[in-house]
Amino acid sequence: MKKNNQLLVAALGLFIASCGTGTGVKKTPNGIEYTVHKSGSGAQLKLGDTVLMNITQSLNDSVMQSSRKIVGAPIPVVVAKSMDKYDLMEGIALLKEGDSATFAIPWDSLPEPRPPFGKKGDKINVTFAVETKYSSALQNEKDEKVIKEYVDKNKLKATKTAEGVYIAVSQEGAGDQPKAGDTVSVHYTGKLLSGKVFDSSQDSTLRPGMPLEPIKFPIGQGMVIKGWDAGIGALKKGSKATLVIPSSLAYGLQGSPPAIPGNSVLVFDVELVDIKAGKTPAPAAK
Repeated sequence: MKKNNQLLVAALGLFIASCGTGTGVKKTPNGIEYTVHKSGSGAQLKLGDTVLMNITQSLNDSVMQSSRKIVGAPIPVVVAKSMDKYDLMEGIALLKEGDSATFAIPWDSLPEPRPPFGKKGDKINVTFAVETKYSSALQNEKDEKVIKEYVDKNKLKATKTAEGVYIAVSQEGAGDQPKAGDTVSVHYTGKLLSGKVFDSSQDSTLRPGMPLEPIKFPIGQGMVIKGWDAGIGALKKGSKATLVIPSSLAYGLQGSPPAIPGNSVLVFDVELVDIKAGKTPAPAAK
């Protein structure tokens, strides 16, 4: 583990080991003060759960790190068995959904090697806010709801593939559909549901110094997100379409920070420019 992460891990471990219900200033068994802002009423966490939490770290009154700003979404943590004294996992298993508190650590009480940005007398303040436990089933339901709302709002005549990608063809191509192993050339613009563009093969401001040309990849080989394999694979050469892709077929829980937050439904305007046949599989030996 990198040294600049040791502070956050140590702080998180101490805080979580003592965080419980109630409000006001309290002390951990190790004597560290913390203030409970909100005592959650959600479910108790347990081993194997994935919990989404926001973390803000400050030196005295100056904010140094905020997961909301860096990642743009709560950080996922899988609750696992605790391995050592400063391991946060044992404490995480004591939390509930909705717990939030700020934990104050004297800089000189941290284990060596201490981070270089502090000095004796400083306090490290870390705020932890547990939002919820992650459920793939509930996330899929949420994605389906917001996708349908997006499709209706934008008046898209979309069909849903077996995998779950919504496709609205605006221009039907005259060519064939790609087969697994074929190399496709695709122009695209990727957006969040908010309309914010995060990437495009046709916008030099998003790709400074890079040529504006279609992306090329073999279809059905796992070289792109699952939603692309499913969506592009359903188009004919020359087609233009909008793909609306649920988070499970995009970048999932982790997202692709900082441009794509976790659990993001993605929208792609695409054009299937060309298809190059893949190699014909060798006949099976008899």
